[in-house]
Amino acid sequence: MFFRLATLVLVSAYVLRLSSIFSTDVQCRCRPQDRCWPSWESWQDLNQTIQGNLIALRPAGHVCFGDSHSAEACEEYIKNSHNGTWRVLNPASLQLMNWEYSREGKESCHVGKEGHPAQCAQGRVALYSASVQTVPQVQEVVRFAAAHRLRLTVRNTGHDLAGRSTSPGSLQIHTAGLKGIQAIDSFRPAVPWGQEVDSYGPAVTVGAGVLTGELYADASKEGYTVVGGSCSTVGISGGWMQGGGYGILSPSKGLGVDNVLEFSMITAEGAYIVANEHHNQDLFWAVRGGGGGTFGIVTSVTFRRFPDMPATVTKLTAVDPRGPGTAFWKAVEAHLRTLPALIHQGISVQTYVMPIFPPGGALLSVEIYAVNQTDPQRNPAIQEFQDQLEDLGLQVQSSDEHFDRISTYLAIPKGLDQAGVVLTASRFVSQPFMASASGPANMIRTLSQLQYGPGDVLSFDGMAGGQVTANPTQINSSAVHPDWRSTLFSLNLGRTLPEQPDWKVYQKVENELKHTQLPLLESIEGGQRGGYLGVPFPYEQHPSRTFWGSNYEGLLEVKRRWDPQDLFLTRIGVGSERWDDEGLCRIDTPHAAVKSAMEHAASWIYTIINGDPSA
Repeated sequence: MFFRLATLVLVSAYVLRLSSIFSTDVQCRCRPQDRCWPSWESWQDLNQTIQGNLIALRPAGHVCFGDSHSAEACEEYIKNSHNGTWRVLNPASLQLMNWEYSREGKESCHVGKEGHPAQCAQGRVALYSASVQTVPQVQEVVRFAAAHRLRLTVRNTGHDLAGRSTSPGSLQIHTAGLKGIQAIDSFRPAVPWGQEVDSYGPAVTVGAGVLTGELYADASKEGYTVVGGSCSTVGISGGWMQGGGYGILSPSKGLGVDNVLEFSMITAEGAYIVANEHHNQDLFWAVRGGGGGTFGIVTSVTFRRFPDMPATVTKLTAVDPRGPGTAFWKAVEAHLRTLPALIHQGISVQTYVMPIFPPGGALLSVEIYAVNQTDPQRNPAIQEFQDQLEDLGLQVQSSDEHFDRISTYLAIPKGLDQAGVVLTASRFVSQPFMASASGPANMIRTLSQLQYGPGDVLSFDGMAGGQVTANPTQINSSAVHPDWRSTLFSLNLGRTLPEQPDWKVYQKVENELKHTQLPLLESIEGGQRGGYLGVPFPYEQHPSRTFWGSNYEGLLEVKRRWDPQDLFLTRIGVGSERWDDEGLCRIDTPHAAVKSAMEHAASWIYTIINGDPSA
């Protein structure tokens, strides 16, 4: 017995020793507690190299706590905490505040009506931010992160719905300072020496930090238009474009990636390159749809631009004071049946369904964009739909507004820039399904089964079909999920979370999405449909299949070719399957497997020697 015990003790010590060796191997990023973490002098050198643009980050709310407390700064923070524009400019802030919190460590720096928590913790906020202003500064930061094996994150405006623009212990590159808008009457892409190429027509080159609203304002002033999204504080060259990107003009002009002619970027080696259909064609394909912060750091993008055109915007707001009963869901079904005909005419439709409308009842809100329609009169199908709503007993308000130039409308802030606390998920809905006799009814049957809380919202982003379907040829071939080309609209679900961090509620909502609601959405068409990378479920179980489908293997090849060490990495991004959730440690290596086995063996030996502590 004594010999067996002594042997187990020796084996246990050896196992623990091996485990400790493997715990410090090169398969993890350098963290502040590690020897490889850069010295203070190294950080100072980097700061000087990038002209003093390195910032040590603390959560934005830290000014309300402890030694950092400032009554004036705290009041300013509280006043602006839901202001999306303010959050864009603050590198420690994200538009979805829940991604600033660390759920695992139960860390936050939340300031709420319920009173401050005992401590303000760093959470998932990056430790340093390089607020780059020039391309050489981006190169220096990338090389520094690679040399020191740091977790590198890329933040433009902080709108990412899966928290992909931050990670604990990371060095952030903040690209908001890369401004510049240059309209080009006749754009010719960069080509190999000695070659010539015909003009691609009018275009506009924008810096990575240019906001959608800034580009729309320039377009309105100069009399042109571009394909962009609805939220004015989103960076048009960042995750919006690199995730596919759609907007009001998409049914008539295609996705955002369909209208990219060229871009420049910094690679994992710190090299500056240009990608188009003549140079670095693999990156030109992959970045257009493969996701932001994955293949490199885009510093500028050249988009097609189009002549200005007239548009009529119709808004319908219908409230059922009785709540989400049979009549309400019949109203939603009636709306779904109008979508195929409208979208195939090049008309975009944005729909919000809020079954539990906080002021009372259930809400159906529809905005219809008749682009390049010279007749300002309302489309007969829209009037027929409004009549149906009223017949069903809903309280309806409507308006029509005609614009001689759609650029004027696009430049108007839309009120979509409020920060919040939300978890999302999405699935594409196909054109054949919605055109079938039973499709809309089957969808309503499923959607009405979902459990909704106050403020939870379904959105039907009817900005596909038309040119989105026709575009995947030649220069328009991109890495977006092939399902985009047969999609009528993206069905998105947003679950509202309590602003005061409540870890049990967060976990409950995540589990409901993962195990109940998302499977129901997937069941609508009886098979696996893709989802929109810009509105993802952050804990998607099969991200490669959901966001890229058959394109994933090609994307992975490009990723391995240009970034074999995974310097650029995001949650549920290309190549993320071999890393932990925060991109800090590899989980697919022999070292990781041995370490895990050693830890299990040590635990087993401890149990034999000391007994089961849970018994």
